Amino acid sequence: MRWLDRHALVTMPERIDQPAAAAAGEQLLTIIDGDALVLILDMTRTAACDHAGGGMLARVYQRAVVRGTELRLVATDEKVRRVLTLTGVDRLVPLYASVAAALAATAPGERAAPPERTGAAGPPPAVVGVEVAMLDQDGVIVSVNDAWQAFAVGNGGDPARMGPGVSYLDACAAAADDPAAAQVATAIRAALDGRLPGSLTVEVPCHSPYAERWFDVLVSTRLDDDGRSVGATVTLSLTRAQTRVLLPAGRAAPGEAAAPDAPGARAARDRALLGEMADRLSGVGRILEESAAQAGVPLASPLRQAIEELDAIIQAARAGRRTGETDA
Repeated sequence: MRWLDRHALVTMPERIDQPAAAAAGEQLLTIIDGDALVLILDMTRTAACDHAGGGMLARVYQRAVVRGTELRLVATDEKVRRVLTLTGVDRLVPLYASVAAALAATAPGERAAPPERTGAAGPPPAVVGVEVAMLDQDGVIVSVNDAWQAFAVGNGGDPARMGPGVSYLDACAAAADDPAAAQVATAIRAALDGRLPGSLTVEVPCHSPYAERWFDVLVSTRLDDDGRSVGATVTLSLTRAQTRVLLPAGRAAPGEAAAPDAPGARAARDRALLGEMADRLSGVGRILEESAAQAGVPLASPLRQAIEELDAIIQAARAGRRTGETDA
């Protein structure tokens, strides 16, 4: 290990199997408990990493979240990256192709900032693009990060009913007809009992009126310093999304014959099509806005400017539709 301006750079071993994972994990937890702003794990020399290695990295990530230390991985071997994908680690921790790229990810103004220390029961810091909740031994949420709260508010939910003090298992039981909720509950119980090897990922649909979205829910065990289960960690990350296709009244669905034109029918269809496109663009805007908020994109960024331009196009389209209706 070497220090580079409060960045702890650790060169990982060539093989991270069961015995090596346990030893490396203990050392990494000790580093996180120190005063590191960022912990970079250089895995460019790692040629083999099994499920035990992936589980160890997930536990290191959990401790890093609690202690306010940012974790970054540098991995180039395809087999190693495949293990990181299978264990869900690549959805939690950013991967880089080189140590230089991992170091460059820190803005100059952030290098001198001390890491926030929250303690085991405090709220974990925001993680870019990932919602995080920590559960106790009974499956009750004890803390969530800012992204989790923002997601609840952005989707019309009550943060008080989706945050600390709420039983995640009861929430899954309330969706009794949802097989994905049942899979998540099973994974959480296994994590609480210490029977979950590494981590488990379940794809869960979470649609809105404007878009169809799918999230990966990753469940892993929270372990104390003695390796005993003290709860579970649940993370949500958006994997794919698409806007909903809205069919205006009178418009034929794909494969259906369109009705013959009546007086004014073409103009009505054009107005309906304009309204549909405005609704679909609005769905795209909501997806971009949610992603920008989760990623902490600055207000002056090109992405924010593009979202504002998209909003202006939507307003113009809807105004054009209203003008057409008035003229008719």
